[in-house]
Amino acid sequence: MGVKPNFFILGAPKCGTTALFEYLRSHPAVFLPQVKEPHFFATDLGGYPAIKSLDAYHSLFQDARPDQTRVGEASVYYLRSTTAAANIRQYQPDARLIAMFRNPVDMLHSFHSQLLYVAEETEEDFEAAWRLQERRARGLDLPPGSRGAFLLQYREMGRFGSQTQRVLASFPAGQLKVILFDDFGADPKRVYDDVIAFLGLPGDDRAEFPRINENKRARVTWLRNFLRKPPPVVRNAYRSVKQTVGGARMDALKSAIVRRNTVREHRSPLSPAFRAELIEEFREEVALLASLLDRDLGHWTPAAAPASRRG
Repeated sequence: MGVKPNFFILGAPKCGTTALFEYLRSHPAVFLPQVKEPHFFATDLGGYPAIKSLDAYHSLFQDARPDQTRVGEASVYYLRSTTAAANIRQYQPDARLIAMFRNPVDMLHSFHSQLLYVAEETEEDFEAAWRLQERRARGLDLPPGSRGAFLLQYREMGRFGSQTQRVLASFPAGQLKVILFDDFGADPKRVYDDVIAFLGLPGDDRAEFPRINENKRARVTWLRNFLRKPPPVVRNAYRSVKQTVGGARMDALKSAIVRRNTVREHRSPLSPAFRAELIEEFREEVALLASLLDRDLGHWTPAAAPASRRG
């Protein structure tokens, strides 16, 4: 069987998981694989998981050194999955788990932008994409080459209270560390040091915490779609060329084109009415998460202003 992972970053997307993954990779006692999101234990997500077999999964960790006592992986849809937590419990009952959350309204706005960037979403307007959820759940209006209709069920992505409750049904609370994006952004060193302690590792005196995975969009939409979702004939030709000239060279060329076609920018704000609608949508979920964490999250779901004061 070889080396088995003993800690998992479960998600959620756009909540700092990529940054934490990159920070942890530099710790001398931590091993994290090159494949960031295998999603092996999310058996209810159809064909989305990148790794299909247990042997292939274990091969991700075969280069871990004996002195790297914490071996882990990060798959941001493990929280969204209804099966992942129970499957991880069966596989590694002593695993340490890390979940990262932010205001679900802000997370989903950012998540929609990310899906556009990777060509998993084609509706540019988030409110319009939100209104399409029921149709897309029936397999209608899906983007070409969609890897999973579940990605576009934004409501389910934001049910953080229910997701946490599901994890705690499989694992003791002491094996789960929850990080709020608010805290991570305000003091990444303190949060990082807390994670290191949670994993039972010695401190590494890390002092630099650069921003990672900022909001992006493609300069040219058709080029983005061509690179992310090429026609089958182009995909097959690309694989043939990789075998001839070398996979590393071709992947480097593709990555260079993607970088040139990328712009980093702030998202346009949500309309006040739609934001208020989303706040109400997730009010009970935020209250549930606050109860589970024993923490006040009222600033995520402020009460609506009285009608007389709205103007």
